[in-house]
Amino acid sequence: MLWSPRLLRTSARSFRALQPRPPCSNVFSHVAFVRPPVAAPPRLSPLLARLSGGIVRFSRSSILAATHRDLGPVPSFASKLAKQQRPGPWRRFTGPINRIPPDLLFYGIIAVNVTVFSIWSYSTVKYRMQGVPDLIHWMHNNFTVSWRNIKQGRLWTILTSCFSHKDVEHILMNGLTFFFMAPSVLSILGNARFLALYFGGGIIASLTSLAWHRSGPDYSSHGASGAIYAVISFFACVAPNTKFLIFFVIPCPAWAFVGGVFLLDSYSAIANKRMTTDTAGHVGGLLAGIAYYVFRTRFRI
Repeated sequence: MLWSPRLLRTSARSFRALQPRPPCSNVFSHVAFVRPPVAAPPRLSPLLARLSGGIVRFSRSSILAATHRDLGPVPSFASKLAKQQRPGPWRRFTGPINRIPPDLLFYGIIAVNVTVFSIWSYSTVKYRMQGVPDLIHWMHNNFTVSWRNIKQGRLWTILTSCFSHKDVEHILMNGLTFFFMAPSVLSILGNARFLALYFGGGIIASLTSLAWHRSGPDYSSHGASGAIYAVISFFACVAPNTKFLIFFVIPCPAWAFVGGVFLLDSYSAIANKRMTTDTAGHVGGLLAGIAYYVFRTRFRI
């Protein structure tokens, strides 16, 4: 467009009216490129937020817009879940749970794990200093899963063992993994479905451990690894091409990471049943997360 001195002397309103319009004036053509608003993960403290470059980082991926690559161009997983919601008793039951602030649920799970770890630490110190084993025996009876506990009627250990950590390294590794993975999956599923995935993964991991070590009645297991692995494998199904940074620097697609962990833990469970890590429980947790995704997408369960 050619500009003349006369145009420059026009009023501000006329000047704005004379400016060239965007090449695309159809408002829907602009909206098509705007992603729908998504629920943000729970807000984290500045100190913890700076750690986001560690262990696992999500990059080059829009989580809620990502779908399994085999499904083709379909709506996002979160949108599909919203369409599956139906009124009924289950909806009335999960409604109050979904109204809980997600950050309260997120930090609540962490707080339960830290509390159980603190009791383990206190029981160990008490036993070493006073020689009193009562509390440490009580923790073994109620926060580890074993055939001895099951046969004595302590069925709740199938779930309570998923919140149990005795060692600092154990709770730090599981805690960091949960910290980086859980908020994204929580924003995708919502509170009720996330708890179903997390608790279900932990229960399946405990049952897998019991089945695999059925020949060792004295074998006991504990830890949140199975539940967390269910969260990881579910996320890998939703966004398989999301990049993880292994050991802070090695980029790896989510599907390759989960596949590698599955093969490694399966081999370890078969080759060495005496190792201290319950790799059979890890495999059970991974399979639980994949099964949850399949049932949600294929069968709408």
